Amino acid sequence: EFHILNGVTEITYLFSTLPETAISSYASSLKEKALLVPALYKVIRENYSDLLEPVCHQLFEFYRSGEPRLQRFTLQFLPELVWSYLSVSAGRDPHCSGCIEALLLGIYNLVSGS
Repeated sequence: EFHILNGVTEITYLFSTLPETAISSYASSLKEKALLVPALYKVIRENYSDLLEPVCHQLFEFYRSGEPRLQRFTLQFLPELVWSYLSVSAGRDPHCSGCIEALLLGIYNLVSGS
């Protein structure tokens, strides 16, 4: 669980402190972080309640940034997010999926508005 928490902390804290000029190099460095993507998949798949909200928020910020590599980074999680949202919704526990729903709607609104 340490690598999961570490990965989530890394993307949420580092990205929020980056100057605008460093976003592009940060985006290209994400693919070098071998443990990050599996950790994020685990957070989404297993619905880690404490970590899911900051992950969803950060993925939305990545997509909203307009940086193509950050948008692609976010989009790789889309199938897992949809599956997780649908499985939680079918389980009659929709309050657990609020941040996933907000992320999916936010991405949809950004795409449909452009």
